Amino acid sequence: MDDRPAIESRSGRLLAYLRHNRDQLVVDAAVLLSWVVVSAALFRWLALPQWLHYLVLFFGIAVYSKLTPDWERPYRPGD
Repeated sequence: MDDRPAIESRSGRLLAYLRHNRDQLVVDAAVLLSWVVVSAALFRWLALPQWLHYLVLFFGIAVYSKLTPDWERPYRPGD
């Protein structure tokens, strides 16, 4: 039996979801922001093409999303 609560309102589910995943959200935002800033500085310093920078950004973010755990629902899905 699932012991997670059923939350009726959308706003209540959203707040519970964000509250439950707060730490992972902060870590993900910090890592991705650092990736964007460092790669932008590096590509500008090395005078590499902009299209290559976009490609590196895309693949870096895709790899990061595959390596990190998914966010969890603190309530029963389907309710």
